[in-house]
Amino acid sequence: MATLTAKLTLTSNNATSDALNLSVSKTVVIGEPIVALSRQTITTADNQELVDEGTSGVFYFYAKNTDATNFVILQTTASEQYARLSPGEFAFFPVNDGNGLEARADTASCILEYAYWKKA
Repeated sequence: MATLTAKLTLTSNNATSDALNLSVSKTVVIGEPIVALSRQTITTADNQELVDEGTSGVFYFYAKNTDATNFVILQTTASEQYARLSPGEFAFFPVNDGNGLEARADTASCILEYAYWKKA
């Protein structure tokens, strides 16, 4: 078994009436399968499956839209949206047991950088 540490830091001096300074981290135990950092062209023609819906277990999923203009939708294979990644945006979230994950570009093909790890 291996470990993965996720960290999130949010800071702002003008988003709220008080200065925002939030930092959290979580170390999780992961096992196989592990899909290493990859890049895939996501098109507008069809949803592209990234995590198979028949896969059992919970997966920690990372994605970054590397496109400079177009957004990418991340959703379950039942078309329930997890996220809409605008140009340059990223996400890290758990994918629930058996829900799968697919991506679709909005107006033009985009390169999506992604990886995922199974929760042990």
